[in-house]
Amino acid sequence: MKKITLIISILIIVSTNKAESQQIPLFSQYMFNGTYINPAYTGSREALFANLLYRKQWIGFNRAPQTAMFSVDGSLARGSNIGFIYVNDQIGANYTNSFMAEYAFRFKVSNTGRLSFGLSGGFVNYGVNKSKLVSYDDRIDPYLGNTENVWKPGIDAGVYFDMQNFYAGLSVLGIVSSKNETYKTMHIIRTKANYFLTVGGSISLSDKVKLLPSTLLKSDFQNPVNVDINAMLQVNEKFWIGGSYRTGVLWFTDVGKETRQYDAISLIVESLVTDRIKLGVAYDFDLAKISNNNGSMELSIGYYFTKPKRK
Repeated sequence: MKKITLIISILIIVSTNKAESQQIPLFSQYMFNGTYINPAYTGSREALFANLLYRKQWIGFNRAPQTAMFSVDGSLARGSNIGFIYVNDQIGANYTNSFMAEYAFRFKVSNTGRLSFGLSGGFVNYGVNKSKLVSYDDRIDPYLGNTENVWKPGIDAGVYFDMQNFYAGLSVLGIVSSKNETYKTMHIIRTKANYFLTVGGSISLSDKVKLLPSTLLKSDFQNPVNVDINAMLQVNEKFWIGGSYRTGVLWFTDVGKETRQYDAISLIVESLVTDRIKLGVAYDFDLAKISNNNGSMELSIGYYFTKPKRK
């Protein structure tokens, strides 16, 4: 087993020509905290809100990806909104730390409609955690032992429109973080620019219950397009339950046409347990045949420092 794990670690860290660029991690609960995929969403609640989220991918699969995110955002005067996001993404011994500050300017375009433009900038740290490298017969490949950490700039941008029962957003993440580079003995497979399109709405079923359908498309125009179709029920504006279907569509490429695309069904529950605290959980049932895979789990906790004016 140690030999297999070592081989996997080597392939993840030193793969070059045949490796696709790593993708920006995507959470199942993004519809409740859109700042991660679109900086123009920053401050849209018109409240000071902090959120902590952890995702464990492919439970039971050794050294599978896991991601943690912390975000905080709020509104300032005269349409200005600011925020901050930290993301730690780990795949085996490989890790990425992202530190991004966000700014969005929002203004009214109708009685209930608002349009905002957002920009985020910061730094991304790529590296290898040597303590997680698995040795075989007490030996570590010197190629892996001499790796180093690298810091690079990151820029994201987006536009977001929302009104009483509808919203839509378009954003691009990783604008300047798109070139693979080699530093001494470490080859960094950096993320290409990823484009996100979100559309959603609200349909009243009764005085207390609403249906919240939405969809998300994510693409770098070189790999299959990720498509999410979501449907949530909102009860009393304090409880949300629903699901999501995620698949890959070959719209701009034929990469992977001979293999099954990554498909998953997610069950999502969110609850405003107090006026300040919001809890969420999501469980993904992976439809792909992956050995020792018991799905993916996601947990979140949010805190409102001030009462939100918009949900």
